[in-house]
Amino acid sequence: MRGDALEMARQLLWIGRVSSLDRGLFAPLFSQPGTVNTEASRFFSGVTTVFSWYGHAQAAVRTNLNLLAPRRVQSFAFFTGQDECHASAYYLRCVGTEELRCPSVPVGEEAKRWLDRYWEHRAWRPASRVLVLHPGSGGPKKRWAPEGFAQVARWWQERKNGKVLILLGPAEEREEGRWRQVGVVENNLPLWQVAALLSRAELYLGNDSGVSHLAGAVGTRGVVLFGPTRPLQWRPLGGALSVIQNVPYRAAFPQVSGISLAEVPLEAVLAGLVRHGG
Repeated sequence: MRGDALEMARQLLWIGRVSSLDRGLFAPLFSQPGTVNTEASRFFSGVTTVFSWYGHAQAAVRTNLNLLAPRRVQSFAFFTGQDECHASAYYLRCVGTEELRCPSVPVGEEAKRWLDRYWEHRAWRPASRVLVLHPGSGGPKKRWAPEGFAQVARWWQERKNGKVLILLGPAEEREEGRWRQVGVVENNLPLWQVAALLSRAELYLGNDSGVSHLAGAVGTRGVVLFGPTRPLQWRPLGGALSVIQNVPYRAAFPQVSGISLAEVPLEAVLAGLVRHGG
């Protein structure tokens, strides 16, 4: 693992040990087939089973893994919707289990202290009602209309007297100026801080994205919007998140990029948020 995912994994109680892919000992994996070294051999000698998805389509990686851990490597293709099941069910089957549970990511004490300081920095009362919006996604085809998010923000501020916090990622960094006219903006936070903020949100609204999965994993209530992707395969499993998708519209216009207000109207989103206590 690497980056933010590495830091998040270190906080999960059921993971005994985490190693960064940036460590030098892993470099031979991505070199020419047959390139291994003593340090890598020593590391893999204590490994009972290696599950590899990246190596499935990368001959050099697959060859080197088999050299380092002979007869202990199991390789699988990444999930791209090839099976009629949720992505999590597919990956669990790869590692030998059929039990599909809602994921749960705990918010540690350090994160809670950071969260308290963040609330104080914003001069928010402990009981402030905060709506968290994540208007982005990995690709524009999965994003609801920006004006939809802006209207939801105004509804929350005017009708509910609440605060609006907008989380942006690397794909939305150029949009920061626009969103600062809508609410408080946080851009490119570490995942553990995103998880902490989501854990205290009154409600959440987002697209089909990694942040929405994280919202579910920390138990946030709210709504996730789907357009071209299938909730059966990609919906967040945890928390109390409802999915809104206009199936007839998408069937009639399968090639439409993005989710317009004609496809998912504001009224449907507000109704979904109200059902969760908004």
